[in-house]
Amino acid sequence: MLPKKETPAPKVPKAGATDKRMIPVTEFRKFYDRGDLPICVKHSGSGCTIFWKAKIPDLDYHHYLPKFFDGIREKQDPYRFLAIQGVFDMLEQGGAKVIPVIPQLIIPIKSKPTSSSLSRYSRFEHTRS
Repeated sequence: MLPKKETPAPKVPKAGATDKRMIPVTEFRKFYDRGDLPICVKHSGSGCTIFWKAKIPDLDYHHYLPKFFDGIREKQDPYRFLAIQGVFDMLEQGGAKVIPVIPQLIIPIKSKPTSSSLSRYSRFEHTRS
């Protein structure tokens, strides 16, 4: 009789806890790519700035501010830059228009932050000190 061949033990599947997670396309990116946001990048010799096509106090904060907050999750420029700078500009010039929109901002802020995006939120909080 021939000796039996040993069968290799099955490999243990990886949990994938350290794998990069794909961020779904944000509303901010969809709206920016379609040209529905009143912003664009202004290139100058000293760097890039945000150019508003409309006056910020005249904007509908219930519509635009949640989209900009959702854009903070973006990892690629110009989306990330425009979202962060847009939020800052709208909060600075919004005055009393910001307070009624706060309940709508909870969903974009709580939307599945990954460990890499947590550093992005902390960077966002400390950008203007």
